[in-house]
Amino acid sequence: MATLAWPLAVGLLSFTVMGVVDTLLMGQVSTGAQAGVGLATVLTFGALAFFRGVVTGAQSLVAAAHGANNADRVARAGSAGLLLGAVTGVLAAGVLAGLTAWVLPRVVTDATIAGPAADYLWVRVFSLPFSLVAFGLMGALQGLGDTRSRARISVIGNGLNVGFDLLLIFGWGPFPRLEATGAGLATLISTVAMCALFALRFRRLFGRPVAPGWPVLRDSLTIGLPAGVSALLSNSAFVVIGLVLAHVGAADLAAHEVVLNIVSVSFLPGHGIGEASGVLVGRYVGAGRRRTAMRALRSGRGLAVAVMGGFGLLFLLTGDALAGAFSADPEVARIGGTLLLFAAAFQLFDAVVMVHLSVLRGVGDTRWTMGVTTLCAWGITVPSTLALAGWLELGAPGAWAGLTGEFALLAFLTARRVAGIGDGTVGRADLLLGEGT
Repeated sequence: MATLAWPLAVGLLSFTVMGVVDTLLMGQVSTGAQAGVGLATVLTFGALAFFRGVVTGAQSLVAAAHGANNADRVARAGSAGLLLGAVTGVLAAGVLAGLTAWVLPRVVTDATIAGPAADYLWVRVFSLPFSLVAFGLMGALQGLGDTRSRARISVIGNGLNVGFDLLLIFGWGPFPRLEATGAGLATLISTVAMCALFALRFRRLFGRPVAPGWPVLRDSLTIGLPAGVSALLSNSAFVVIGLVLAHVGAADLAAHEVVLNIVSVSFLPGHGIGEASGVLVGRYVGAGRRRTAMRALRSGRGLAVAVMGGFGLLFLLTGDALAGAFSADPEVARIGGTLLLFAAAFQLFDAVVMVHLSVLRGVGDTRWTMGVTTLCAWGITVPSTLALAGWLELGAPGAWAGLTGEFALLAFLTARRVAGIGDGTVGRADLLLGEGT
């Protein structure tokens, strides 16, 4: 599990550091610019969430077909990921353009936040097709167990992003000072480069893309569409939190975005372990080895809790210093330190949830996960944010209290669900391996 997971964690770390660096550097421009780019990042992930979920169905098929030694289905499923990434990338760009043109100016009235957010978003619109094609290619490679390519390529992409951030945000040397626009351009350049590198690796392992055929596309979409809906509705809850806090004040929004970026780094090992768990469990279910699949699940869950628990302890001990490193505004640092206390508990629940959801997706059980994640996000997080952060004027700490409650409930519910993988009551082998397999 650890061998498969650590390159995923490194790759996720490098990818996430892009957002962390953008937020950190924009904090040197102004609090409004930092809050605006942070909100824009949340909106970008909101636009991507559904489509990335749709593309993940192909990865599940690749992993199961690989376990069953079905080379033809492996090739078709990998090509399905590429095709779905290309189509959804264009659609996602249209969605983000709509959010930027119509939603942002109507819900964010503070010009110091809305201006930088719009500047950043209009550039990011052009990066989404490349981002989703890269995601489809990457998923196919991970289905085969090739996680190291993601680590290497993500590190390269992150290096490009950091370099161009420094040049374009602050106008070093002959480059103009573009601030939020420069941060968006740096991300666009690095995303295009990563997409090209993933395409080269895909060609080496899969050969030339082939026509996936309707049966494979149908199975990919049957798994991917519920996963996409789940991701969309869950991420939409984070968008709601951002919009509510934008009305509360720039300091609360900036602190929320700062802590999201800190936590996004800390959860990467857990996310990597979750992805590895999903690949291994899907592979063993495809091979008919459900008992071994359950051993992989338990290994992944224990490892994730241990690693992320360590980060939780770090937040308890150094939360104020971590928040202060991201902002020169003492109010942002003060609120951020409080939020990291909630994040310390959040870590443990998130570790369990990430492994369980990845495993359930890996065995094709995405309809149930769609229902439970939607229920928790919109039944707990959104109402509690409106009540605690808005009406009771608790600000960002109120929103994070709701988030922690949501993930505690998700951890309990998903634990009950994954127990059915071992006896065959949970999982869709018919979709993973095709009809008649």
